[in-house]
Amino acid sequence: MSDKISLVVGPCQVRFPNLDKTEEFGGVDTGKFSCTFMFDSDSPSVKDMTKAIAKANGGKGNNPLSQIPEDSEYDAGMYKIKGKSKFRVKVVDRDNKIVDADRVHGATVQAMLGFAPYTAGGGGVACYLNAIRILKEGEGSGSVDFGALPEGYEPGADLDEPPF
Repeated sequence: MSDKISLVVGPCQVRFPNLDKTEEFGGVDTGKFSCTFMFDSDSPSVKDMTKAIAKANGGKGNNPLSQIPEDSEYDAGMYKIKGKSKFRVKVVDRDNKIVDADRVHGATVQAMLGFAPYTAGGGGVACYLNAIRILKEGEGSGSVDFGALPEGYEPGADLDEPPF
């Protein structure tokens, strides 16, 4: 088995960031910060990660990199990988200045990932998240623009109506 392999990947898209607090599943805290990264199928980072994963554990066991089926409703054909960390993840802007982690939602980023083998549960390769660099802010991150209010709508007017 090999030592941990570090790799800078991207540009890629961010999905499901858990960087302000550790992620939870079914009300149970995992104790880890995490972020999922999406790559186009022709991204050079996909080939680089595939090589790093094979080098980390000889290509045996669970692989953290997977392709979304072509017939999927969302992100069809793209590759995804989820990086995790027990520690808060450093997030920087294009000038390498530290920024709030909530800015990564929907952004185009580079990520510094680490790959290391593990043996529990049949073994495989774990993907560790070390840092994120924001290249381009997400479209509409932080707010949603619905446009003007519907014609004739009066804010609060519907509060007088009974709910049933």
